[in-house]
Amino acid sequence: MKLTIYLSLFLFAVLNCGTLSAQYTGDKIIFDNQTYNENIRTVEMYRSGWRLSPPIRNLRDTASLILEFDDLSEETPHYTYTLIHCTSGWEQSDIVNSEYLSGLAENEILNYRFSRNTLKPFTHYKLAIPNSNVQVRLPGNYILYVYKDFNQDEPVLTRRFYIIDPLVHIIPDVHRTDDVKYLSTAQEVDFTINYQALQPDDPRRNFKVTVCQNLNYQTAITNLLPKYIQPGELVYNYEEENLFQGGSEFLHFDTKNLKYNSDRVQEIRFERPIKHIYLMPDRPKAYSSYEYQEDLNGNFLVKWDDAFDSDLEADYVMVHFALNTKDSIEGSDVFLFGELTGWKTEDRNKCRYNGETGQYEINLLMKQGYYNYSYATRKRSNNKIDLTNIDGNHYETENDYYIFVYYRDIRERFDRLVGVSVANSVKLPKAGY
Repeated sequence: MKLTIYLSLFLFAVLNCGTLSAQYTGDKIIFDNQTYNENIRTVEMYRSGWRLSPPIRNLRDTASLILEFDDLSEETPHYTYTLIHCTSGWEQSDIVNSEYLSGLAENEILNYRFSRNTLKPFTHYKLAIPNSNVQVRLPGNYILYVYKDFNQDEPVLTRRFYIIDPLVHIIPDVHRTDDVKYLSTAQEVDFTINYQALQPDDPRRNFKVTVCQNLNYQTAITNLLPKYIQPGELVYNYEEENLFQGGSEFLHFDTKNLKYNSDRVQEIRFERPIKHIYLMPDRPKAYSSYEYQEDLNGNFLVKWDDAFDSDLEADYVMVHFALNTKDSIEGSDVFLFGELTGWKTEDRNKCRYNGETGQYEINLLMKQGYYNYSYATRKRSNNKIDLTNIDGNHYETENDYYIFVYYRDIRERFDRLVGVSVANSVKLPKAGY
């Protein structure tokens, strides 16, 4: 049975609540990463074995994809989940769950544990995909949809993940652009797709690609057509269509140890019932020269240095951010940005301007660890997002670029993910999946 009930649920959410990030486009729902319950914090999804890895899995791999999150409520609710197969554009596919799943379509998350010796109690949930109850049968984009107590009207979170059947070879080439207009700011992502293992009837129609900087979909480039088609190869070598703003290295803070003021921590206070972390004020870097700073490309790592198990023993602290601009940015709102806020510009991570201090300020309850972050602006007139006018923009900045290649045969009703490559702007190309 096609998951029309989930589409109805998300359609209701989109039309009635502006904080939900599933997007309604006419008769289509575009699924996204989103947390719907304020008690749900520190959502992570990654490939087992590497906490900072993206949620990408080979269809024939033995490794699992891991979902972890905390529930800060005083109760211990039961959570249920299902998997939704999506198109290359993250709409629900035109196939039923029995075609892309083996096992049960709906299952409980049974692995949960309680925090130990923390000022802020929580319940930690963990789920592995695939598992003994459900396995995926087809490659493509997937949504992991979690809801409460088998009640589909109580969404908890959605997370994107990828199942790949590697049938093409991607040769990436990330470099400084030759276009003089963007010479000091942009990075160009050229690539070639070798598809000799496939027999497309129309390569321009059969293949779709998405290029994403640091898995930030706000700036993703989609549906690029090949510039050249050669025997067994598609060449994507453009001048402007495949350019990304380089941005700047991410800001960071470290709360892995609260016994002293670590890097960029100005003050630690105990303000009952939890600890408060006051970071050193940030300053705009838009007109500064490039400065190298090794970072996690916007990601974060949960950790407490003295813990045996950081998942259960790392505490929640209130982190105070401040951006010193002296004057407010006219016509735009400022947001804290990165994986710590889901790469979103939403009210929950919008900074408020304090006229007395001349700072944009925001406080977030966060689990101990090491975090990257940046600032984004969004114009009120047209909702256009700018990721560079506060933090700056440089071609030298180190970024990861993910190239996703999808293939749809004329005889099939879904998009296969047939290739993923990760390339770095300053290092040797990383291996594909």
